Amino acid sequence: MQQEIEIPREVPVMTMSGAVLFPHAMMPLYIFEERYRQMLAEVLRTDRVFAVAALDASAEADPENETPCIIAGIGVIRACKTNEDGTANLILQGLTRVALEAITQEKPFRMAQIRPFTSEPGGSFDIVETIAPEIISLIKLQIKFGAAIPKELIQFLKSVDEPEGVLDLAIHTLCTSSALKQSLFETRGIVPRFTNFKAYLEETVTTLKASYLLRSEPDNDKTN
Repeated sequence: MQQEIEIPREVPVMTMSGAVLFPHAMMPLYIFEERYRQMLAEVLRTDRVFAVAALDASAEADPENETPCIIAGIGVIRACKTNEDGTANLILQGLTRVALEAITQEKPFRMAQIRPFTSEPGGSFDIVETIAPEIISLIKLQIKFGAAIPKELIQFLKSVDEPEGVLDLAIHTLCTSSALKQSLFETRGIVPRFTNFKAYLEETVTTLKASYLLRSEPDNDKTN
């Protein structure tokens, strides 16, 4: 889906609440904080790569130093527009998952040493092969029962070759729970990741269907 990009051993890290960058996904970002302006200037001068990590909700609150989740997403800047006031709008494309091994710098922006966090099948190849058709089928059901999902998403997912790519892009696009999204992001096994996300989609379909049927029922309360 994209050209091969070498991932450095040490990268800048942007930490944001609920931010989960899946491989291949596009994430729009608005850069306004001074530390991230400096970070952006540095990565644009070098390899255009940095990590995005969600805030660790289980960590003790620390007003001086945000605690990132250990598993983060590495992304490459695909487009960037610097505004007159020094802020910037950019599009970051996810490359891969990594584990943050050690924070090596906090000022003027955070840097961390990283190591690869690679997926594994976590189940049979036969199940992996069902990922794309089952996800697309459940998305179609959501649309049927009134979900505001662009039909173009289905065509886009059909164009993705790898089952894990379909899975990750669907999670990135459709999962509205930040906690679940991070949990799925950290699930190394492709089959367990799919199983948990499929359950989420099925629950969503059930809720949408119930609402759809209620809207479709005639008003039985009226009497002659």
